[in-house]
Amino acid sequence: SDPKGCYDIGLPSHKSLFQLMAERLLRLQALKGSGLIPWYVMTSPMTHEATESFFKKNNYFGLNSSDVFFFQQGTLPCLTLDGNILMETPSKVASAPDGNGGIYMALKVSGALENMKKRGVEYVHASSVDNALVLAADPLFMGYCVSEGADCGAKVCAKAGPDEAVGVLCAAGEGGARVVEYSELDKEAAHEVDASTGELRLNAGNICNHFYTTEFLERAASLETPYHIAKKKIPCVQDDGSTAAPSANNGVKLELFIFDCFPHCKKFACAEVSREEEFGPVKNAPGSKTDSPDTARELLLALSRRYLEEAGTKIEGSGDVEVSPLLSYRGEGLEGYKDQTISAPTHLKGSSE
Repeated sequence: SDPKGCYDIGLPSHKSLFQLMAERLLRLQALKGSGLIPWYVMTSPMTHEATESFFKKNNYFGLNSSDVFFFQQGTLPCLTLDGNILMETPSKVASAPDGNGGIYMALKVSGALENMKKRGVEYVHASSVDNALVLAADPLFMGYCVSEGADCGAKVCAKAGPDEAVGVLCAAGEGGARVVEYSELDKEAAHEVDASTGELRLNAGNICNHFYTTEFLERAASLETPYHIAKKKIPCVQDDGSTAAPSANNGVKLELFIFDCFPHCKKFACAEVSREEEFGPVKNAPGSKTDSPDTARELLLALSRRYLEEAGTKIEGSGDVEVSPLLSYRGEGLEGYKDQTISAPTHLKGSSE
């Protein structure tokens, strides 16, 4: 299958997740008036070639190719459930990407960090590609972190419920912050309610939306953080020498988590954001009730409609309304639609589309 960033969530424009992010960067550059925002895209050995080809095929979505830097995360061997090396073929060890926490070492060994230094980059925004609402290089968030003197930061949103599959951001005893992944969170603790607020006590859902100084990224690359275990169905060699996918979990993948470096920062900044404005994850199959292409699309279209209504636009009809990121980054630039009436469905485009 194609890399997740290539996915079309079904918008009227049929823009992929990569294109949505690229166009937000282009809009931000236009608002900034001068200078370019480099984009560092982490791939895996399994997705690298397909990702690069997708960008080339789409002319880098209007970005300069020299401002897009692709780098690969590492891999780790897979293990059997009893801890032995798992073989994919008689002569090849089964391996898997080393988790999103592999980003720090990958930035260093790939030369991406050195590239940032040469460009004069001091602050970095990082996010997962499967959030259709992510505000790439969000100046409000980054400016807040810089003003706080933070070397690391994260956006969070209130959890949708105690069993939502997101980690929880907490204060770390040794300083900084710590995220407890949902798969490692005690069920009783996850359901505990704060009597003073009526909200979950552990309610700050981590949405993989982070801020770093480049100095901290350098330090993070040399930190020893723990490996986490994920039991998976891993294709492996059979007695006859063939490779087959099992029907049940047969092995263990070791993963590094991107947030395990948080306790090592000097000062951590946290910003709570609205789910309806900034968190539209695409993790489940179409038709799923949560975190699907359908739910992400609904959030993005609802946000487009809201931006226009707040700008003073009257919208007739209940069809889809899409505002291109090239027209508006987060609701600005729609003054020309004030006191106008538009009919849904509609797709409002930027001047270059």
